Amino acid sequence: MQLSKSIAAIGLTFAFTVNALAHHSFAMFDMSRHVLVEGNVTSWDFDNPHSRLHIEGLDENGQMQTWSFEGAAPMQAAREGVSRSTFRTGEFVRVIMSPLRDGGHAGAICFVIKEDGNPVRPSDGTCNALTVIESWQVNGWIDDTAHLEERPTAGSALEAE
Repeated sequence: MQLSKSIAAIGLTFAFTVNALAHHSFAMFDMSRHVLVEGNVTSWDFDNPHSRLHIEGLDENGQMQTWSFEGAAPMQAAREGVSRSTFRTGEFVRVIMSPLRDGGHAGAICFVIKEDGNPVRPSDGTCNALTVIESWQVNGWIDDTAHLEERPTAGSALEAE
């Protein structure tokens, strides 16, 4: 009886570990690229397991699209000063993200520039946001990057100086 309980406990632990590892894969995102997408916030979902920022912005053909960006879990985002009230519906934002590999209108947030020019970091381990923000500031990219324009990732961005 004791042996079967131990085996069951080990089996459950393994099952939950496999699910957790599969859930936290970032394979769907192209982590070698950072793209700027700008638009107006339609919703900010500050919920588990990941927060999600949705904006309306133009696609590569000039058509208005809904863009969706995955961010950190609320507890992790809160450590970066991000809260349920960080983004307001209608607010203009500029999102620096790693895009989906399949070209969809979505990505993983690295950082977001709010209307007041301040960057916020609701990212979920997909980039070293502090380093990326620094490289964008040092290289003048925050003010100089156009909608859907791509910039190097953190490692190569600091080397570009």
